[in-house]
Amino acid sequence: MGSTIILKNVAKTYPGGQPALRRLSLTVTAGEFLVLLGPSGCGKSTLLRMIAGLESITEGELHLDGALANDLDPSERDTAMIFQNFALYPNMTASENIGFPLAVHKQDPAEVERRVQSAAAALGISHILGRLPGQLSGGERQRVAMGRATVRRPSVFLLDEPLSSLDARLRARLRLEILSSARKSGATTIYVTHDQAEAMALGDRIAVMRDGILQQVDTPRGLYALPANAFVASFIGTPRISLIHGTVYAPINGAMAVSLGAQQLPLPMPLTRDHQMLRVVQGNPLLIGLRPEAVRIADHARATEFERPLTGIVDHVEFQGHETLLHLSIGGQRADVPPQALSDLPTRPARGKTAGLARRLISLAKTTTRRRSAPSPVGTSVPAIEANSGELVVRANSGTHHRRGQHLPLLVDVRSLLVFDVRGERVSPDPTHIPDL
Repeated sequence: MGSTIILKNVAKTYPGGQPALRRLSLTVTAGEFLVLLGPSGCGKSTLLRMIAGLESITEGELHLDGALANDLDPSERDTAMIFQNFALYPNMTASENIGFPLAVHKQDPAEVERRVQSAAAALGISHILGRLPGQLSGGERQRVAMGRATVRRPSVFLLDEPLSSLDARLRARLRLEILSSARKSGATTIYVTHDQAEAMALGDRIAVMRDGILQQVDTPRGLYALPANAFVASFIGTPRISLIHGTVYAPINGAMAVSLGAQQLPLPMPLTRDHQMLRVVQGNPLLIGLRPEAVRIADHARATEFERPLTGIVDHVEFQGHETLLHLSIGGQRADVPPQALSDLPTRPARGKTAGLARRLISLAKTTTRRRSAPSPVGTSVPAIEANSGELVVRANSGTHHRRGQHLPLLVDVRSLLVFDVRGERVSPDPTHIPDL
């Protein structure tokens, strides 16, 4: 049975004052498969090593099944860790590597052999038990490492990017074996990766990290549909979400609309629940997020109640086999994910020079937006669009043929708009409402 892991305001600071983790709080329930996801250097491997006891905790508390574990020796934590580089003993056979944790504790040799054979059969490596690691492929070595971790039947599995050095086909196959092994054992599993597709395929929940700060913890579907901020929205989903600078306008005698630069998206009246909050941010600089499935090429079918027209110019055609991705210019300004706001750091409020810098960054964003030309009025005429900016990505059928410079009529489902402020925080009236995708 797995252990419950509770992290309370855990921080890690290296000598010299360099922070690796900033007051992170997280609960992993017994038997859960949690994925730590984020770019390189965000602190996810450091957090995993702190749970394993391989890194000290600078601040905060770690609890394993209700017991404070900050100062427990790694051997007392009932955890098994699988590393990226496999860490097999080169002079031991696969069978000896798998059975090593049991042999160290002087368990009965017959029981060791039985459990080694059982683990090997589950992983499909019974035929290589007599070989040395140097005689095995990368995938076989990884299976041996998994067998060594599972043979002990620990209450916690910790996996640090175990598949990153393998080819794509083998990664897809082994991640299913890892998930199957974790489910059969009932152990609590924490899996570190920078691959969002891997995280979405494996995790019961995903914890997204950035610069040592926990951004959001949710199910894969929840993260995709309701990202807490622009960073999470851009990190989850393939192809990446389109972020465009925009503004909401609510004229007294007209329909509220979202301006994307040269074009506007009128919102349906009366406003839906997901659009009510936009009144509060009207006139302010915003980031508008559109996932590829929120936009379709207009065909002969009528637009739905919530679809609004746009025109796009094809900037780049990306053939994927099963589908084609069209990179389109719509006369807007592509936006990048804002940097981590200094005022968001949970360790202490920004003061002095850092606080001034944060204020200047926000002021600069507002000034830049004010300098943009006013939005064009809503109408049926084709707007003037500057090509080669590629602000929007749209999926198209693989059998269709499009060319660079082609004008395409589009329909946008405005219910699927994701709206963020200049700091990248999502503007939402209801954090529990997941829209239909």
